[in-house]
Amino acid sequence: MREEKEDYTLKYKWLENDLSNSSKLTSVSNFDDYRRIPLYPTLEDITNGPPSLCANHVDRPYKNCDEYLNNFFRLMREDFVSVIRDTLKTINSNRRREFEPQIDKLWYYSNVEITNKKTSVTMYLRFDTPSQAKKFNYEDSKRFKNGALLLLSKDLFSTFSLGIVTNTFRLNKGIVGVDVVDFEEVHKWSSIDLLEPDVFYEPYRYILAVFQDLYETNFPMKNYIIHGIKEIAYPSYLADNSIYTINGITFDILQNDQWPSAEIFNMDINQYQAFKGALTKEFTMIQGPPGTGKTYIGLEIVKVIIENMYDTKKLNHPIMVVCMTNHALDQFLDGIWKITRNITRFGRGTKSDILVNYIPTMSVARKDECAKIYVDAKRDIKASMQKENEHLINIKEVDRNEGIVDLSLLMQVLKENGFNTWFENSYDLLAWLLHDISSVNGINPIDFIKKEKLLSTRLSKLNKNEANTKVYFITLKSIKLYCTQVQCQLNDMSHDDVTDDNVSKKNDLENALKLMKTIKDDIVKHLKLFKSESSVIIENQNNRDLLGKRDRWLLYYNWVRLYITNEYNNIGNVQDKTRQCTRDMNKFKSIGFLKPVQNKYVIGMTTTAAAKKRYLLKNLKCPIVIIEEAADVLEPHIVASLSEYCEHLILIGDHKQLRPQTANHFIGKKYRLDISLFERMVNNKIPSYVLAEQHRMRPEIAGLVAPVIYPYLRNHTSVIQRPHVRGVSMNVFCMTHRVHEEKNYEYSCSFVNKAEAKYLVALANYLLKQGYYPEDITIMAMYNAQVVYISNLIKSPPFEHLADIRVSSVDGYQGEENEIVLLSLVRSNNNYSIGFLKIDNRVCVALSRARLGFYIAGDLKLLARTSQLWSSVRTYLSNLNALGPKLLLKCQIHNKVMGSASNDLDFQMFTQCQLKCNVKLSCGHLCQKLCHAEDRDHLMVKCLKVCNKKCPRNYQCRKLCYEECKFISSLN
Repeated sequence: MREEKEDYTLKYKWLENDLSNSSKLTSVSNFDDYRRIPLYPTLEDITNGPPSLCANHVDRPYKNCDEYLNNFFRLMREDFVSVIRDTLKTINSNRRREFEPQIDKLWYYSNVEITNKKTSVTMYLRFDTPSQAKKFNYEDSKRFKNGALLLLSKDLFSTFSLGIVTNTFRLNKGIVGVDVVDFEEVHKWSSIDLLEPDVFYEPYRYILAVFQDLYETNFPMKNYIIHGIKEIAYPSYLADNSIYTINGITFDILQNDQWPSAEIFNMDINQYQAFKGALTKEFTMIQGPPGTGKTYIGLEIVKVIIENMYDTKKLNHPIMVVCMTNHALDQFLDGIWKITRNITRFGRGTKSDILVNYIPTMSVARKDECAKIYVDAKRDIKASMQKENEHLINIKEVDRNEGIVDLSLLMQVLKENGFNTWFENSYDLLAWLLHDISSVNGINPIDFIKKEKLLSTRLSKLNKNEANTKVYFITLKSIKLYCTQVQCQLNDMSHDDVTDDNVSKKNDLENALKLMKTIKDDIVKHLKLFKSESSVIIENQNNRDLLGKRDRWLLYYNWVRLYITNEYNNIGNVQDKTRQCTRDMNKFKSIGFLKPVQNKYVIGMTTTAAAKKRYLLKNLKCPIVIIEEAADVLEPHIVASLSEYCEHLILIGDHKQLRPQTANHFIGKKYRLDISLFERMVNNKIPSYVLAEQHRMRPEIAGLVAPVIYPYLRNHTSVIQRPHVRGVSMNVFCMTHRVHEEKNYEYSCSFVNKAEAKYLVALANYLLKQGYYPEDITIMAMYNAQVVYISNLIKSPPFEHLADIRVSSVDGYQGEENEIVLLSLVRSNNNYSIGFLKIDNRVCVALSRARLGFYIAGDLKLLARTSQLWSSVRTYLSNLNALGPKLLLKCQIHNKVMGSASNDLDFQMFTQCQLKCNVKLSCGHLCQKLCHAEDRDHLMVKCLKVCNKKCPRNYQCRKLCYEECKFISSLN
């Protein structure tokens, strides 16, 4: 763990130089000039306002690569920067008011303290109220993630500096480690205000960097992505390798008339066409509405390619699978694992017990021949960081102005300015500065200091931890300490006998004390010049002995300031070296990973990981790339995941479900950044394949999305025979209410509806009593704060037994399904505000996750008034008589309504049918328990009737039915 933390800090050291250069350039207009725009937000970005932007070409091609790259680079950068700009504008226009913990899309922290000004360029920031850190769960909230960008300010963000989070191991104590740009300024601040964007910056940085490195010559799949060509060619690797064997049939897949029928592959016609197209077209899009089996088709495609191109060694470079989220990547790779074990999963975000064993580690990479180079680069970085810290410590100590700086530190400045012949040593410098201090009774000040060795080295023996002993030739502290010691000796001598020796010794001490106090007073007087009159012109600089006392000190402090400037320049140079070493280290690290993974059949990574590991991908030369959930990914994320060696791109997704999320909703909508590559290609009439037969939802549930969202979606025969949900009268129902929402600031200004949460938890508890298992039920919510609230409910009494039920946001459940789904819509208010519940794509996902039963709690009247889709849903449910304030609870065994539930307490009243079971047991008696849905086979029921068996001698058994009779058992 320690090594991993260290590596992460090293990784971000070189960013500081990039950050410091980010203020040198602002927005430029020519297409190619975007390559010179800094990746990070600058003060000019804030003060100049929004730049001119062009909307995404959602229904027409681009002119060329430069136009495309320029457009998306600026849109992506502004998507992040605009969030910061808008919030800083809010802050600067409301300086007098108290800010809430979260303002819009940034988190605000005031009175943050720098805890380690002396020890490291990496600063550790402590929050003003540690109690807040203890109360808040930072891991759940995703705040202060490694790689997050922070803004720091001492003037309420009239100006700001930037920092990167590098250490989060003490977050529970309210402390975070940050690498800060402009540390020469920031380290002087006694207290700072801090803003953290609610959007994670690291993916933006890597993707923007990739776009600055793309050109016409290395842009992947440009015929389709840029130019919108509609005639799709076959993958070039098929030119001499188009003979495939599929399901035991060998044929040329590029010859349409040789393909077997769909029945041979056990596919419907739409699946068959998509499967065929994906194998034979170099640019393929497969749209899969809910339950139509797009993941199944994707896995079948991978299986066939592996069997025909990799098992046969016709292709030597791996297939790359890319997903936006770790969750989606895990799902797809888990399926591929059943096809082949020859896979690698990059990144440590996996939650799969299987895939965790397929993550390449540096321990493997270090066995490669590049390991020594990697280790050397890492050692150089550590040395550079140590040197950087030494320079910073020197700057801090000199800036404290506590004495006369040692000549050895100033010699470089003196040489550069022609003063190097003035002084031979620090004594000469001191004598020059103190030239007008007269001898006291024949004692020369410099000779006395030499004799007494009254230097910082002497002080260092008394104060071993003083850092300034390496910087100063003599300090005020050493002089004051000497004076104190002499005064103590004089005080002791006042009690001694008066002798010639004592009188002489006392006079010497008094003269020494007088001299040193004069020196101290002179130094104190002139130390004040350090912070003033830096621009004064000093005459006779070329003749040191003609300068007056004040001019000598002014010139000396000019040298000191030049030394500080040089030290900062030295730090910059060290950072340049650190940056280059880090790049070399990461390059060699990639090479180290190359050998262990280059012979894998499949590698998988997220879009962010793909952008970060671009050097590795260039060397892997993956010819086939599959993007799962492609319609949920911002287009630049996909393009940044591809290399120039991509010969075959397969996009699998559904643009009718979740669209990509942008940090700024306005940017996403106005400039159409939220339109995925998948959807843009569909809009541009690039050929795609649509799956149309769903195998998931019972017809009543499918009716919520078809035909209103999917006009051509049809039901497979298997969904028609699904059993009814036990314990309720309807398989689909919406419990309507008017209980208003509450705002929750801890989760990005999210919303909670406690009444809905309690109702659905009680319903889940009721369903378990009908014989369902926790894994059969999912509770979904439209807002993250509601997810957290429900999760806490099911982990607390009296619902701890529900803890295994999955609770998820709608966004987090795309691509998944369950037998029974309970949905909390959350929003209810008098403002007709429903937030992103008016986004049809998100609603589509919410309505299409259940197989057997689907139950909604929400203010459907409000939603129907503000959304055409919700109006259609309300009408549909009303026609089914599946809408109302009460859900009817029904005994499935006796087909009798037991009551209704309009709130969570009602479920407690009708947990069980009050009729007797009366099912005949194996003993012949009737079950006397109240009607029970669980254990319908009565394997666990004990019959309490008297046993009616007789032994061979005709004696009646006197035991109860469930008790064992030893005599009868022995006869049997």
